[in-house]
Amino acid sequence: MIQPSTNQIEMITEIIQKSIDQLIVNDSDIFNIDIEMPQQISDDAKHLNRELHETTINHRFAVYIENNIQDTEFSLYNVDIEYNRYFGNLKILNTVEGQLSVRPDILVHSRIDDQIEPQHLLVVEAKKDSISEHDINKIEGFISDPNYNYLFGLTISYCRSETTVLAELHYFNGENIITTSINRNK
Repeated sequence: MIQPSTNQIEMITEIIQKSIDQLIVNDSDIFNIDIEMPQQISDDAKHLNRELHETTINHRFAVYIENNIQDTEFSLYNVDIEYNRYFGNLKILNTVEGQLSVRPDILVHSRIDDQIEPQHLLVVEAKKDSISEHDINKIEGFISDPNYNYLFGLTISYCRSETTVLAELHYFNGENIITTSINRNK
């Protein structure tokens, strides 16, 4: 497992904080949008479309991350959502739950160029509700799996709290995976 420097921890924390703040200020209307449906739409369709999907929020968050890594040492990385490939193969992850075929919500990585060190910078698991133990296991798997060795993982809950976006940064400190809170008020 790769251990980030203090400077890298501070820089990624600042990028995440700034990105969450921009999401809250610029896109707060998408967190708890009430979708009004015309009467002619069936009850089943109303039920299926009652909430905005988290991928919409993830996209906006990824845009802010991408903008905020510019002019930093991380500027060579790509920011992708729902990226399910490891080079040309399916993204398979070894976790405490066993092997999983995965499609992380947001990745900050070098897609193909294995000359960039580390190749995998940040993996994000995001939810509109609570973060589960399964989500945390995936993040820790990405940090510890030798195929990926992500420098950082982030779990983020956009709507679990009415007043706060709940986020936790995960990284390896040389002995253990450390988790620190990066919560921002809405």
